[in-house]
Amino acid sequence: MSIPSIDVPTIGILPNRQRELRLLVFMRPMKPLILFCLIAFAAVTMQGQQSVAKPADQSCRRFVQGFYDWYVPRILKSADTYEIVLKNKPGLFSPALIRMLREDLSAAKANSGEIDGLDFDPFLNSQDPSTKFSVTKTKVVGTKCSAEVHGITDGVNNEEVHPELTFENGAWRFVNFHYEQNSDLIAMLKSLRADRQKSPKAAGR
Repeated sequence: MSIPSIDVPTIGILPNRQRELRLLVFMRPMKPLILFCLIAFAAVTMQGQQSVAKPADQSCRRFVQGFYDWYVPRILKSADTYEIVLKNKPGLFSPALIRMLREDLSAAKANSGEIDGLDFDPFLNSQDPSTKFSVTKTKVVGTKCSAEVHGITDGVNNEEVHPELTFENGAWRFVNFHYEQNSDLIAMLKSLRADRQKSPKAAGR
């Protein structure tokens, strides 16, 4: 591509300076085109990122909703609380969380006459749960997903729980559940374990 000849006044201008002026005059109309290309590239990149994020978000939402659709009808008919998860669906949860839940459940069974473990359903954030739980929000960042779930009875939102998940080995897994006032399941289980270790019964074992 040949550079068009552009007349630049040369009176009193050195030859090198003349070449610089010709180059500047040639490049001036190119700046809007370069800017347009940069904007177009950024728009395409953002659109691509959104198209990747949306399927991940939808997949997390389907996973969480699928769990609650399976769990809620069964827990309403069962006296085993969340034990049915430990028996039937442990693979939906991180190994660390399953281990802590089993430890807590064992302690509760060993002291059935006392409250020596969780006194509510940790997945529903309730002792008397609603008949339906629906995912209202999900947000995926990298391999992490946070969800917002509400218990609904007669069209009214009751319970609220925020599952936390991670995507590993091609599948989503629950790693924690968050509640109001910045409390969460992992912190509660650790606190209950510490209380058991400090109790006279624990010391006498």
